[in-house]
Amino acid sequence: MPDKVKSQQTTAPKRRFQRRPLSAETLQTIYDNNIMGATAGFFCAIWAGWLMGERISSTFTTPSYEDPKTPYHYYFGVKDIALVLLVASKILFARTCIIRYIIRPMLKQRLPLHDFLQQARLATAVYSVLVYLLSACAGLWMAYPILARKSELYSSHDSVSAIAKAFIIVQGAMQVSEIVVQFAEHPAALFAKLNAVLTLLVVVAASIQRSVPVAGVAVAAASVLHLVTDVWQIGQIFGGN
Repeated sequence: MPDKVKSQQTTAPKRRFQRRPLSAETLQTIYDNNIMGATAGFFCAIWAGWLMGERISSTFTTPSYEDPKTPYHYYFGVKDIALVLLVASKILFARTCIIRYIIRPMLKQRLPLHDFLQQARLATAVYSVLVYLLSACAGLWMAYPILARKSELYSSHDSVSAIAKAFIIVQGAMQVSEIVVQFAEHPAALFAKLNAVLTLLVVVAASIQRSVPVAGVAVAAASVLHLVTDVWQIGQIFGGN
């Protein structure tokens, strides 16, 4: 009898500690914290170096290649990549904060979406619509001279205005941040990746050729395509709800 009890004790299955799977909301919170921490750490380190007088930090914080002959005019060069990276990090940080603390809570209060994944998708799509609507307007504004046939396709000057350079820097940073977002959040979204990569290449080529209106046309066209896909995604969310 004792041998039988002993055999039952040895053959009884052991209970293992099983961790409860994380919810979608918890995973999204972890992802948001990682994005905000990485981007804030990057640009805070850059600004700290600038305050300490580090030369390399000024490349990230100030526009390079100022035209000494014409006030408020700039050239384009390799150093502009540093400024693009800094602006891209700030765009990623602002995107995460706006979606997490403004858009998502507003949608949660006003719309009857009980699934958190649908809320997150809708918040991302709404943010994208707002940003790319502004981007399309900015692109059309910069492309207006050639659309209205009031200027040549390529600039006859070696430098561009500060507004044109700011447009190129911001649009380059937007495309870089979009590429990061697509690879991190939508690995299978091939169209969005191609759209961002091609737009970035056109913007870089236009800056090299000093043809900011061409970059404006490319940005406006890419933004409209992005708006169409975002509106279609919003329709899918409400159609499946």
